[in-house]
Amino acid sequence: MTVLVPISVLGTLIVVLAVRLFVQSGETRQRPAVTVDDYANAREALNSVFLETALINRIFSVEDAEFVARAATPDVACSFFNERKKFALQWFRKIRKEVARLMDLHLRLAGYTYDPSPMFELRLTAKYLSFMLASNIVLLLLWLLGPFKGTRCISYAIHTAGSFCTTFSLRLDQVNPARLLSGSDSWHTDRPV
Repeated sequence: MTVLVPISVLGTLIVVLAVRLFVQSGETRQRPAVTVDDYANAREALNSVFLETALINRIFSVEDAEFVARAATPDVACSFFNERKKFALQWFRKIRKEVARLMDLHLRLAGYTYDPSPMFELRLTAKYLSFMLASNIVLLLLWLLGPFKGTRCISYAIHTAGSFCTTFSLRLDQVNPARLLSGSDSWHTDRPV
């Protein structure tokens, strides 16, 4: 029975990837080609996610929660927990949006690489799906319990965001910048040069 779980997960992952690639192939005709500006924006978004995942641990600091629970009045403690919950929800929503944007750009960048690799595509897709699943669970936990419960799941989601970004940065390193279009050329063609 336990052997069926990994096989089912792998099968589901393959089906999701196949559906995404099928849908993506239909959408590529409607999307503009990747530009140098897109590439630069991806670098900025990637750096932002890296920096924010390093700083976000402060929002989930259990020491802060323990101190406030001990030393603050009930009104201050309630306000503190509500603010931390709001910050945590905003952060996860922002990071989810950034990671989804990076994944979209990744799919568009696949034709611009020096050496395309199906295993790399599968690994990045698996990391993306892991982050999206973990972040959905975290958003539910944050909404229901606040930022100081479910810390293992929160830590896992933060870790998978960082892991996705590390792998995505490898994608950016594999891009041949000479094949990217300038910003003004992007609306004149649908295909990589």
